[in-house]
Amino acid sequence: MADYEYVEPTGVILPDTSGLLTDVQSEYQAVFGADLVVTPDTPQGVLITAETLARTEVVNNNAAVANQINPNVAGGVFLDALMALTGMQRTVATPTVVTNVSLTGVSGTVIPAGSLAATSAGDQFQSVSTVTLVSGTATVNFQSVATGPIPCAGSALTTIVSAVLGWETVTNNPSGTPASATTLGTVTQSDQAARALRQNTLAFQGVSLAEAITSALYNVQGVTSLTFQENVSASTQTINGISMVGHSIYACIEGGTDTAVAAALLENKSSGCAWNGGTSVSVVEPASGQSYTVLFDRPTQVGILVKVTTTNGNEANIIRRSSTTRQEY
Repeated sequence: MADYEYVEPTGVILPDTSGLLTDVQSEYQAVFGADLVVTPDTPQGVLITAETLARTEVVNNNAAVANQINPNVAGGVFLDALMALTGMQRTVATPTVVTNVSLTGVSGTVIPAGSLAATSAGDQFQSVSTVTLVSGTATVNFQSVATGPIPCAGSALTTIVSAVLGWETVTNNPSGTPASATTLGTVTQSDQAARALRQNTLAFQGVSLAEAITSALYNVQGVTSLTFQENVSASTQTINGISMVGHSIYACIEGGTDTAVAAALLENKSSGCAWNGGTSVSVVEPASGQSYTVLFDRPTQVGILVKVTTTNGNEANIIRRSSTTRQEY
């Protein structure tokens, strides 16, 4: 049998299937004679084909497993393990949550946790806690049975699914008292997004350095992108169009709550470092109890208008000219 070396210092090698087929054919002819007919339409040809396919599956599996130690191509549980080495984990799937859903019915009726209601589109939601209809009414939070961004518009959750004696109506009224609100759920972070998160948070366990600060910011839930720069001089400087006071940092962050972003900045910046930006958040340092005013910026949404003109030529649908314009809202 041929001796295959699948993993080399330069990477993982996959032999061509045609080469594997030739090897297996040669092995059969070495045992049964050089005049053995090895075409696919013969019994021995069928066996040779099956053996070739089996070896192909083995080498493909070897390559797939070997590549799982490479964080740039790893996926699934292997990528999860690599992310855990730096204290990271991918975003898990969460259900959509609908708060302050109004229930009515017979006074004293107990509606247990897990009772189901559905929207007009058929998406099912379940109550997260047990409630009693005091004076015939109660409010309770619901969450979708399925995870992910399950839609639930205002006043759309109106169909009772669970047969609870005494429960008569359900609605998520956005104008009610208290008002009902919907927070869409999330899907499990994809391998591609998880690999990008790992790259952006490699310095998560450090502090003070620019890489550590940006890693901490990317680890804040909801943060999708950011820019970061610092002024190491003692005087005010304009860097990339941003006026920065001496010995200070500047961050412009998309996503995440103001409180979480400010806390991450305070926890990871150098002692005595100043701030820049138009968003101001007061944060208390747990170690000292001192209150700090943390500054950073939020990006401004910019609309992009694109106009494309196409011209038919000898080849159909070739784009001859395109122009783009930008407009700030």
